[in-house]
Amino acid sequence: MNTFDPLLQASPQPERHETPVANRRFTHPSGTRLLDRFVVQRGLGIGGFGEVYFAISDAGKEVAIKQIQRNLDIELRGVSQCLNLKHPNLVTLYDVCQDDIGQWYVVMEYVAGANLREQLDEHAKGFSDSEIRRWFDGLAAGVAHMHDEGLVHRDLKPGNLFDDRGVIKVGDCGLSKFISETRRGGQTESVGTFHYMAPEVGRGEYGREIDVYALGVILYELVTGRLPFDGETSHEIIIKHMTAEPDLTGVRQPYAAVIARALEKDPAARWRNVSEMAAAVAGAATRTLPIDATVLTATMVASPSPQMPVVNPKQEPVARAVASSISDIRSWWAGIHLTWFPKAVLLGLIVVGLIINTRWLLPLLSVLGIVYVPYYLIRQMLIGPSPGVSYQEARMHSLARQNRYKPISKKRWMQFKRIELASKRASVQLAELAGSWTAATIATILMMVAAYLVTARGETTTAHAIAPLGWTAAMVLATSMSILALGKLWEGRDGDPIRRRMAMLGIGGGLGALAYAIATFLLLDPSAGITRWMHRPVLSSALYDPGAMPRLGAYMVHFALLMSVLRWWRTTDPLRSSRLSPWAIVLAALVDFAIQRLVPIAQPAGMMIAAGSVIAIQIGAPWENSNQRTEWDRSATPAPAQVGRGTP
Repeated sequence: MNTFDPLLQASPQPERHETPVANRRFTHPSGTRLLDRFVVQRGLGIGGFGEVYFAISDAGKEVAIKQIQRNLDIELRGVSQCLNLKHPNLVTLYDVCQDDIGQWYVVMEYVAGANLREQLDEHAKGFSDSEIRRWFDGLAAGVAHMHDEGLVHRDLKPGNLFDDRGVIKVGDCGLSKFISETRRGGQTESVGTFHYMAPEVGRGEYGREIDVYALGVILYELVTGRLPFDGETSHEIIIKHMTAEPDLTGVRQPYAAVIARALEKDPAARWRNVSEMAAAVAGAATRTLPIDATVLTATMVASPSPQMPVVNPKQEPVARAVASSISDIRSWWAGIHLTWFPKAVLLGLIVVGLIINTRWLLPLLSVLGIVYVPYYLIRQMLIGPSPGVSYQEARMHSLARQNRYKPISKKRWMQFKRIELASKRASVQLAELAGSWTAATIATILMMVAAYLVTARGETTTAHAIAPLGWTAAMVLATSMSILALGKLWEGRDGDPIRRRMAMLGIGGGLGALAYAIATFLLLDPSAGITRWMHRPVLSSALYDPGAMPRLGAYMVHFALLMSVLRWWRTTDPLRSSRLSPWAIVLAALVDFAIQRLVPIAQPAGMMIAAGSVIAIQIGAPWENSNQRTEWDRSATPAPAQVGRGTP
């Protein structure tokens, strides 16, 4: 049982989007008389707790009447607590009545305008700054008044916000609950709508912070037109609210800073009250920082890790790309879990490889230098030197480099990441798989080009010479794509190793058949490199012909053993210890070498396929660097400035 079970075991109410009139039949048709003084004109909507009607009293007063059909105790308690609330941004509640048969009704102010849900459906890309300010100011004013009266709304969502001739009103107070500073728990049932529900609601915590969280979700919708956390099931949505960080890449600043703080997982790290958040939104809408400028600036530059690079957009593009590549290589080198001696050996091999290839490498570098130097000089003369950074830029860069994050345990980090992996949507997985296949294809091409440059050594290029490399490249690509697809299917859960090996056995048989078909099509010599293994007297006639040449069965058995012996799914695991493990590459080559003694095929292609596949898979598979597992260090700044990303 993990730490998230309280929320998963809670029983939240289903999403309460109003059902269109055409899709549902209302209990009371037009003309029905209710409570002896109201006549129903039409149905307005059907929510999670009941039906709402537009009615007119005998005196001509227009009202909205809600018939409570579910969760009577919760609804009556919430409404009774809000009966005497008076504020221009709250829908006024007139009375709570019971008819002759015991049915309860809530009589409230009728608002003729459209609700925010309907408005958002017509603005798929969000609202303008003026509209954001208008909606959010009214929403915040109404909720702030409720908080001042000791009440929490608990069901804030666009469907409960109305535009009454330019005045924004907050409605549906049926879930509201009185709270005090000393009594903030005790809730036994989760209420509200999944998309707007704070992570702590399932634990029975219903302080004002849950309304601040819902305000953050609504603000995200106002700015972008979409939800920060969505999914195909309620379970997936809940998991994302608990563990995932909102994607703020498409949110313009400084709204992103306000939203990031409102959607903190830790309630204590959110905005202290609605008024403070509203002031920040007001500053965002006018493109100026609010009073708490230090807080917003720190949030704007917060990053996933203390090592976030500060990119200078004025830097020459080629130089910036080279610098970024060097930084990536350094990170990869630092992430290799080896002692100094193996690293020294690996570095020596790289140096020897460069020396061997100086015949073509030096001319290539010379040509690049001849092209780049004039380009750089002309660019500098045309553009001129880059001006120095402003004080504000320097301050933001300084804040970005401050160590505001602290490390967390690897076990806790992996727990969060596994939940994130398990909650991915199928469309996201397919997109990631396509990216992995593309990266594996590029890596395979580069490896084969390097192999050709090493083996050719000035010889005349012929189809006969290139065919073995083409066969090897095709098998590396087929192997890596197959393993990446299975790895993407398995990445979110721990499976039975025996079943996975059986699946890999079948994949290996198919790859062996493909290898035989390609080799036959390219007219490759099946005896290449296997004569040294032919002294073994026991070779099945089903695997080898009378001349000891491998048949289809030999290829299938060879690759089936190669796929089933190694745990290939670990090379695709995003939580593996390093991006590219040299030991995994060496182990794959050694295993193929051992299999070669039992079921030989053409070599060195077999070992090249095994090692090359491991390289392509690890380059293509996504990777999470466990060395950068951090969370926001809330002890590093005072309470008002606790504005990091929260728990990863």
